Amino acid sequence: MSEQDFDTISWRFNDETRIGTVVLQRPDAMNAITETMQRELIEAFDAFAELDKNADGVAVSAVVLEAAGEKVFCSGLDLNEMKGLENLDERKRIPELFAEATNAIESYSAPVVAKVNGLCLGGGFELAMACDFRFASEQSRFGQPEVNFGLLPGGGAAQRLSTIVGVSTAKKLCMTGEQITAETAQEYGAVDDVSPGDELDDTVDEFVDTLAGKPPLALRGIKEAANMTRQVGYEEAIEYGGNVWVTLSQTADYEEGMAAFAEDREPEFKGR
Repeated sequence: MSEQDFDTISWRFNDETRIGTVVLQRPDAMNAITETMQRELIEAFDAFAELDKNADGVAVSAVVLEAAGEKVFCSGLDLNEMKGLENLDERKRIPELFAEATNAIESYSAPVVAKVNGLCLGGGFELAMACDFRFASEQSRFGQPEVNFGLLPGGGAAQRLSTIVGVSTAKKLCMTGEQITAETAQEYGAVDDVSPGDELDDTVDEFVDTLAGKPPLALRGIKEAANMTRQVGYEEAIEYGGNVWVTLSQTADYEEGMAAFAEDREPEFKGR
C-alpha cells in the first residue's frame, strides 16, 4: 500500500489490486472545497499519472473518489474563501482553478468512480460529475445551488450535466437550484447506482474489482474514445475510436485475451 501526505485529502494506492483512492478530508467543514483542496486534487491525480509513467505497463486500474464522514460528500466551494474578493483577477481565478481540478479528474486516463454518501452540492456535485461513474447511498442528495447566489456553476456543471442528463434537465437543475434525491438522480441518469448506506462500500468495491479485472489499456482507450465524442464531431470521434482499436490490437493484453479465450481460462492482463 502506497500513501502520500496532503492537508485536505488523503491519497493511497493498493499495489496488489491496482486501485487508487482519494478521500476528501474536511468533514468538520462539510468537506467544503478550498483552494488548497483543489490544488491537492490536481496533485493527487498527477501522482497516479506518475505511477503509470514509472510502471512496466499500467500501474492504476481504477480510482475511487470518496469523502470522510457519513452525512456529507461535499457541500461545494468554501464560501468563506469567496468573501471579500473585490479584485477581478482573484474572482477569475476561482472558476479557472476549479476547472483545472475537475479536468484533472475527468482527463485522468483510468476510470474514476465517485462514491457519494450524503449531501453532494454545488462544487461537490461537479467533482462527482467529473468522474466516469457515480455510486450513491440512498440518503444522498444532489443539487447545484449557485443560482441562489446569482451565479452559475463554476466547474462546468451546466455543460457536463447537459451531456449526462440532457440539456433541458440540466437547465432545470441549475436554474432552480433544487435538491434531488439519489433515486431521482439515478432516474435522470446523473447517478449510476443507488444502494442502502451500509451496502455502498461493498457495491463500489465489487464494481472497481470488476474494472480491475479488465485489460487496463482497453479501459483507458474506451474512456478516451467516449470523452472524445464531447470534444470533436461525431464522425471524427468514430474515426478516432477506430485508430484506438488498431493500437489496442497490437498489445500484449490483446494477445493474452485471445489466448485465454481459446484455452478456456481466465486472462491475466498486464497493461502492456
